[in-house]
Amino acid sequence: MSDRARKYIVELFKIVGTDSILVIQSNGHLLRLHCPFKVVCRVNVPPLTIGETYNVMAVKMTLKREEVFIIDDRAYFVWFFTIKA
Repeated sequence: MSDRARKYIVELFKIVGTDSILVIQSNGHLLRLHCPFKVVCRVNVPPLTIGETYNVMAVKMTLKREEVFIIDDRAYFVWFFTIKA
């Protein structure tokens, strides 16, 4: 991991951890969602199915600084889902 990526991740996790995310609501307010929280799958990513609801147990980051949700001990990109708040 590059020093720049490492520094970014260290700074980010001063604000959020692997047990929550920050979401900007449609009214502009900031909301912290703690794990587990529910998401709806937007794409078929076996074994996940479009339209089904899943529990996010943790939030992590790849070495390329892409956020992933941990569902059933597997990592999936966040853009595969819609958050149910």
